[in-house]
Parts: sequence; structure tokens; C-alpha cells
Amino acid sequence: MTPNHGEYLDQRIFGSLDGLRAISILAVIWSHAVPKLAYSMPMSNRGFLGVDMFFVISGFLIVSLLLRERDRHGTISLRKFYARRTLRIFPIYYAMLAALAVLYYLKPDAGSAPSFHAELPYYISYTSNWIAAGVLPFTWSLAAEEQFYILWPPVERFLRGAVIPLLVAVIGLSQAINFGLLDTQLLQWIGSDAAQLPILQATFTPICLGVALAHSLHRPRGFAQLARAFGRHGSAPICALLVLAAVNWPIEDISGLPRLSMQLGFTALIACMVIRETHPLQGFMQLKFMRKIGAVSYGIYLFHMFVITGIKKLEHRLPFSSPVLVFLLATAGATLLAEISFRYFENPILRLKKRFSV
Repeated sequence: MTPNHGEYLDQRIFGSLDGLRAISILAVIWSHAVPKLAYSMPMSNRGFLGVDMFFVISGFLIVSLLLRERDRHGTISLRKFYARRTLRIFPIYYAMLAALAVLYYLKPDAGSAPSFHAELPYYISYTSNWIAAGVLPFTWSLAAEEQFYILWPPVERFLRGAVIPLLVAVIGLSQAINFGLLDTQLLQWIGSDAAQLPILQATFTPICLGVALAHSLHRPRGFAQLARAFGRHGSAPICALLVLAAVNWPIEDISGLPRLSMQLGFTALIACMVIRETHPLQGFMQLKFMRKIGAVSYGIYLFHMFVITGIKKLEHRLPFSSPVLVFLLATAGATLLAEISFRYFENPILRLKKRFSV
């Protein structure tokens, strides 16, 4: 059956995206739990690309919701948007920071205490993507997401005609960094070695690609054009194979065209799965455990490094050990913590979101 634009606009939940989130967070855990493997297996050393996938999904979902709100109500309520994002993002994040602050207060002689105190203002202000964070290096992606939440919704509300030019400008600047066209010296104002910052390796391109996809699919003409390429029954597995080929690009430095091709592949795969809800990969993407991992992926992302650190400290007590075992234990432990956090801490707070629904 040919995908229908009206049905797409009425679709409240995209069932396969939790599966993609699950794959993304599992890739990230793998990258942190498993040492670098033989170069003959490029994909096994590129779990960090899960963050790129998260960025595309976030850009697509956030802007799709904003565009649909504007269609229904004639405007976008920034107050309600920021209230919903605050309830979803802040409580567990700041609870984590508070717990670490208490820990370092009780253990002031801990080796990482000085670094934590020096970096804490950047964690609190969601600007750790512009420093070489040592204690909580994974927070760079959370900072990038939060900056997107702060800056882009006002663009959608007040600068409607400037959306496309701004997207082109941001992607152009991002790709100038990605392809090494900007002198590194021009980036030294950030106060760190630019090449070491993950945000300048991933760039803001994947978020912008998600935004562009949301705008394209929201328009009838754009939806029809993309549906012809990505809305066929077999489009999803074909795009999945192309993504696998891209992430296995047989070179060590993936900056430039390789990284861009991977990000474009992620965007195409997401397009396949939201244009047509029924596709050959649907069964796998919507497995119960995949949807569960995807649903609590935010908590998993916050907790997984602490779990990995704990497992590696206790690794010598295990009857046998291997990187895959560390990965499996880390996944199970982080998922369990995230589920407990979501059920007993986050969910009661999230019920308040109803007050700010549109």
C-alpha cells in the first residue's frame, strides 16, 4: 500500500524508532566497554556513531512535533515546550550531578575530585561539549542536544522563512569542519584542542539532517517525493544494508565524506521507518526488549559508564572474563538502573507533562 501523507501526520508514535534508539545505545555501550578490535572489523570500533543516530532521531522528532503543533494551533508554545523538555531531561541529569557532588564531598582526596569541581560549571550549564571533559566525557552529546532545544524552537516559531537558509548555513559550517576546510587555529577560541572535542568530530550535521527530514515529510510534496524512494516495502532493509556498508568504510579516519555518508544513511533509514510503519524490519525493531531499551535509553546513557567502571573493577572476580561479557553485563546493569530510575523517579515527574500538553 502506498504511504499516505495524512496517515503520516496522524501517526502519534513511530514504532520503529525505539528500536533504532536501542541499536544506538547498544552501539555506544559497546564502544565504551570493548577495547579496540582488529582493524579488519571497522564497524566494531565505531559504536560512537550511535550518538550520530540519536542526533538525527532527536532533530526529526522534536521538529515534527513543533510543526504539527503549529498546524493545529497556529503557533508554537515555547513555554510549554521548554516545560516538557525540562521535566524530561533535567531531573535525572541534575540528580546524577548532585550524587557525584556528594560523593566527591565525602571523598575529597579522590583523584578525579579536582577535575570534577573544575568541570562542574560546564556540566551544570550544558556547555561541556566545548571543553575536553575528563570526568563525565559522555555529557558532550547531552550538552549539544540541550543547545539544540534552546536555540531551534524559537527559529521555528519566529523565523519561519529562515529555516532553510539557517539549515544550509549550519550544515555548511559543520561540513567545513568535517572536511578539514577550516584552519584549526580559527577554533582555538574555545580554549581546547579542537581536534579532541567530539562535537567537532560529529558536528551538528546529524541534528540538522533530522530537522530537514521533519520539514520535508511535513509538506505533502516533500512527503510524496521521499515516499517514492524510501516508502517502498523493501526500502528499509536496503537502507540498512547501505548503512552497514557505510559504517564499515575501510579507513581509520572517517572525517569528511565517510562520516557524512554515514549520517546521510542514518537519515535515510529513519525516513524509511517513519514513512512506512510496516516494513520487513518492523518485527525486529519492535521486539519487546528493543522497545524497552529504546524507551529508557536516556537513563542508560547516563548510567552506562558508571556500570562499566564498576564491572571492570570487579572483573577479576568473575569465573571468566571477556570484552563481550563486560558489554553484556554493562547493558544489563545500565538497563536495570535506567528502568528503576524511570519507574520510580522519572515517571512520577513526567506525569506533570500533561499540564503542558498541546
